[in-house]
Amino acid sequence: METTLLFKTTLILTFELGIAFGLCIYLLKAAKRAALAEKPFFGVYFRLAVNMKNEIDLIPDATRVIEYPRTMQKQVIKPKEEWKNPRKQETEVVFVNAENREEAIAYLKDGFYDSLFIPKIIQESFGLWLLSSIALFIASISPPHENYLLLGMSLFTFSNLCLGPLLAWIMLMMDENDGIRALKITIIVTFLAGFIGYSDFYSFAQNGYLILLMFLLLTGLIILSLVNIIRGFSRGTSRLIAIGGAALFTLFIIVDFNRLVYLEDLNINDWNTAFYMSYTLYLDIINLLLQILDAMSNS
Repeated sequence: METTLLFKTTLILTFELGIAFGLCIYLLKAAKRAALAEKPFFGVYFRLAVNMKNEIDLIPDATRVIEYPRTMQKQVIKPKEEWKNPRKQETEVVFVNAENREEAIAYLKDGFYDSLFIPKIIQESFGLWLLSSIALFIASISPPHENYLLLGMSLFTFSNLCLGPLLAWIMLMMDENDGIRALKITIIVTFLAGFIGYSDFYSFAQNGYLILLMFLLLTGLIILSLVNIIRGFSRGTSRLIAIGGAALFTLFIIVDFNRLVYLEDLNINDWNTAFYMSYTLYLDIINLLLQILDAMSNS
C-alpha cells in the first residue's frame, strides 16, 4: 500500500526532531543528576536554585574548579577624545587572560568579571553543527541524484546529533524550565499550524502576495536581529521582535504544510520530495523554537 507524501514527510520530520529534542531533554536531565551528585556537566559545575515559580533551576557555579587560562572582561570609559559625541560618554569592553588563580583574584579586585564560559564540547558541537548544516542545505537544494536521499538523511541526522547539546546548553544558560515549556509550545503550535495548512481551507502556498510579504518580513527580522547583535535593543524590544518572529515562522509552517497538499494534487509522492519538505518544515520549527526561547529569556 502506497503511503502519502504527508506520511513520508511527517515520518522523516518526526524522526529528526525526535533526535534533537530527545537528546536535548536527556542532557538536561543528565545535568540535573550531575548537579545533585556535585559532579561537573560539560565541564561546568551547576548548583540547584529555585526560580520565581518555585521550580528547581540549574545555575552555573563559578566558584567551582575554574579552568585556566581564564578570559575576563571589564567595561571601561573610553578616552574623551575618542567619543563620537563630546557630550555623550562612551564605553568599551576590555578583555584580559588570567593565567592562574592569583591573577584571576587580582583582576576580580580590579573590577573584571568572567566572560561567558562556553565548554569545549559545546564549541565543537557548534562547529560541527554549522558545517553539517551548510552541507545539508547544499545537499537539499541540489538536483536529485542516486544518493540524494541517503546523503541528505545522513547529514540531517548528524546535524541534529550536534544540535541537541546546543539546545540543552541554551536552556541551561536561561532557565531549563522555560526551555521545556518552549519545547512544548513549539510542538503544540506546530500541530495546530500543520492542521490549518493541510486542511487547505485556503490556498496559502499559492498566494503570491502572501509569499512576498513573508519574504519581506523575514528580511526585516534578519536585519533587526543583526542590529540587535551589533548595537543591542532593550529587553522589551528584543522580546517583541522575538514574538513577531515566532508568529512569522508559525505562518511559514502553515504555508509549507499547505504546499504538501499542492504537491499531492500534482501526484508528486516520492521520498526525495518528502525529505526536502521535511527539511523545509524542520527549519521553520527550529526557528520557531529559537524565537520562543528568545521571547522567554530574561537576558
